[in-house]
Amino acid sequence: MQTGNSSPTRPHSHGRPARRAPALLVAALATGCATDPRRDGLSPHEFAGVDHIAIHMGDEQPRHAFQTLDRIQGISCDLSGAPRNHPAHKVVTEYQALYDMKLEAADLGANAIVGVSCRRHGISQSCYESIICEGDAVRLDDGVGMDLPLAAMSALQSKAASADFAGNPALYQSLIGFTPDYLTEAQRVGLGELGIAVPARTPGRTVEAPPSGDNAMYQGAGLWFVQCAAQGGTIGLMISPLCAAVGAGLGAWSSESEENVKASSVAIRSALEDYYSHQALRDRVVRAAAQSGAPALTVQSPPLPEDKVVRRGYSWRFDQKIDSVIEVGVEELLLPAWRSGATTNLPTPVSVRTRVRVLRLRDSREIYNRSYSFVSDKRLFREWGAQSAAALRHALEIGFEQIAEQIVEDVLLAYPLMPGFAITGAGTNQRNHIVEPIEPPTHQYWSAGSARASLASSLEPKFRWQDFPSDKVLNADFQRKLRQLSSLRYDLRIYQLEDQRATARIILERNNIETTEYQMTQPLAPNTEYVWSVRAHFALDTGERTSRWSGDWVGGDIRGFLFRTPG
Repeated sequence: MQTGNSSPTRPHSHGRPARRAPALLVAALATGCATDPRRDGLSPHEFAGVDHIAIHMGDEQPRHAFQTLDRIQGISCDLSGAPRNHPAHKVVTEYQALYDMKLEAADLGANAIVGVSCRRHGISQSCYESIICEGDAVRLDDGVGMDLPLAAMSALQSKAASADFAGNPALYQSLIGFTPDYLTEAQRVGLGELGIAVPARTPGRTVEAPPSGDNAMYQGAGLWFVQCAAQGGTIGLMISPLCAAVGAGLGAWSSESEENVKASSVAIRSALEDYYSHQALRDRVVRAAAQSGAPALTVQSPPLPEDKVVRRGYSWRFDQKIDSVIEVGVEELLLPAWRSGATTNLPTPVSVRTRVRVLRLRDSREIYNRSYSFVSDKRLFREWGAQSAAALRHALEIGFEQIAEQIVEDVLLAYPLMPGFAITGAGTNQRNHIVEPIEPPTHQYWSAGSARASLASSLEPKFRWQDFPSDKVLNADFQRKLRQLSSLRYDLRIYQLEDQRATARIILERNNIETTEYQMTQPLAPNTEYVWSVRAHFALDTGERTSRWSGDWVGGDIRGFLFRTPG
């Protein structure tokens, strides 16, 4: 399961020479490519969060020295196949492809992309038309971030120590370079009594069943014919009939029976009626808030018979006085039929995008607006519908739980702490986490692909971390509030990694730990990769607060400290 700024597999560059078309098509049998649904429909608020990432086209070089993090791509893709004058046709733009790159770069902690080039492509394995931009995500030595000179770090510390960091979002932006994704303490103090509501709109959803029977054969033939013809040249035209025959055979071979498609469609529709709704997400947010010690949320009252179905403005009903409202709603679910030049029935993920708004009622002001998304693992359509769509129900349960927890953390709990950076003797940086690990030890790395697991001492390891807060917390406002801090305790999680570090599941969670260590009492599996993470949980005069979960990006949507059990 992937959430928030997760990054599914991306398509690679197309436009191969015609002589390689057969090999390309055969190789495509084993792969599937898609654009990331979380990148569609982003608000200006979210786009502003990556505006600090500079784009350097071609041979243009930045003025600062930089460190290369990873090679990345951005894509603007038309999956519709509709004519240009059709309402469903999606216009592909270089602007969208570049922003797609910026979002990928932000996931890596980059602040610039160098050597960028963009190319337009015709029909390919994953898009009817696309623009793909490529470049290197880098971290500039610009005074904030990796490779930070000691003099710049000292200046940064002085600046942070002399200002009210928590109540000053502009200072936050100038220090670490992106729009905050949580409410500030000043905003939270003004919330008053909180209600939670859902929007009046109907959640969008797109569920496409794969073709079956003759339809699959015809579609496979058409896609393969166009794929070969798109390679251009005499060879492409000569092999197009052969490609069509191969595509027809593969389409028929891979297709589901009409009975299976109908049964799966019925089961999926039933599961969506039960599990996919604004109310399902709202109820999980209410539960997550109650379990974490966040302020109580008053649920909106059911509409009266005389209420209009479509309401204008902020006219929710509550049984008690409410000062601010958290509105949570589901925007879109996508379960597409996976159409490719290789075959017409490949595994596909379920993706869901939700949106959260916080509105202050006294002046009808919106003070928070952010989307949250998750993307599941890939399954065949029949697998999504099997056993009364059990896999789909489970995916929605897990996805909504993760989103609800993140909403509560961002809106109600997470205290704005800046991690900072520590300067090492070699002149490089190691991330200074809010709650820093001691045991198992951690390794420094620059990207998830190079993450190296520490070896645990036993199958029942002890986890230890430093006291909170450490002297590296660069926040003058928080240092002042330390005098009011009480009820300090820690929350610990251990995840088991799956799917080549793409997904993880929580296998142990302990809350309200009063010491800075935890001893496992049940053995973990031998020679297995796990991730552990810890956060501080404390009380201030403004209410219950937490730090962010500590950890580096390991892969998928997973952050924590990577370790492996002995064999």
